[in-house]
Amino acid sequence: MFVSWDVLLVSTVVLAIIYETQSWFRYYFRFTLYISVVMLTSVFLIPVAIFRPGNVHNTVIVAYFLGPLLNALLGMKVHLRNPENFVNDGSIICANHQSCLDFLGMITHWPTMERCAAIAKKEVNYIGPFGFVAGLCGTIFIRRNKSHDSHSTMNEAAEQVKQKKLKLWIFPEGTRSGGREMLPFKKGAFYIAINSQLPITPVVYSYYYFLDHKQKRFDPGEIIMTVLPPVSTKGMTIEQLPELMEKVRSAMMEVYRTSSDEIYNANNAQPSSKSLTRRLNTSAH
Repeated sequence: MFVSWDVLLVSTVVLAIIYETQSWFRYYFRFTLYISVVMLTSVFLIPVAIFRPGNVHNTVIVAYFLGPLLNALLGMKVHLRNPENFVNDGSIICANHQSCLDFLGMITHWPTMERCAAIAKKEVNYIGPFGFVAGLCGTIFIRRNKSHDSHSTMNEAAEQVKQKKLKLWIFPEGTRSGGREMLPFKKGAFYIAINSQLPITPVVYSYYYFLDHKQKRFDPGEIIMTVLPPVSTKGMTIEQLPELMEKVRSAMMEVYRTSSDEIYNANNAQPSSKSLTRRLNTSAH
């Protein structure tokens, strides 16, 4: 059974109109596209990464392909501010967790971080080809519901970071916040930092204005990733863990509110896309 070109043309036009006029359709279409591209790219990258299983450099290879592709298809721009704050001889990166789009920011600028591994919940390992490639790229999986296993994995991760001089990316909120406030931080990242005497590098995402799960809205937009100065843990003990958590969270919240307001106001002013990009790039320097 063949479909005529006229039917295909009409169907394409109708879908284009629905896409432009119905935010709910655009929301599901864009997330489907996002997830599908990540999965499909993962399949093609398995033969590349499988020769160096667990090697964090595999992620850099993935990033060169996947980052530009996703940004182009979704109409996204990711601005990285203060990348010079990344520590090159081992550190714990603590980033706020707004949505699954955080991965887009990570993969876009992974080559800047170079030797970096991520900690993820064990369930991610079972997300089809993406989970398999994540493992090949050195992702460290933990069982959040089993504290003994989690602590053991955290200790092993700390040793890897020190020995291999890695950056270890952790979302201390543990789950997506999706709003204008960060969720309370969990202790894992700070336990590793103090136990290994490595600095914490806070990274703040700001972009919620174009994404609203309740209203089913997902539009093209701009993401700001701000790298804050590293926080030293030299000489700190586990007893000082709550103090360290509060210090890092307060610094991140301050930047989060400022940069979120900045990008929200820039978007509401309704400048052209080039103008908005120019303003954000100017602020980044």
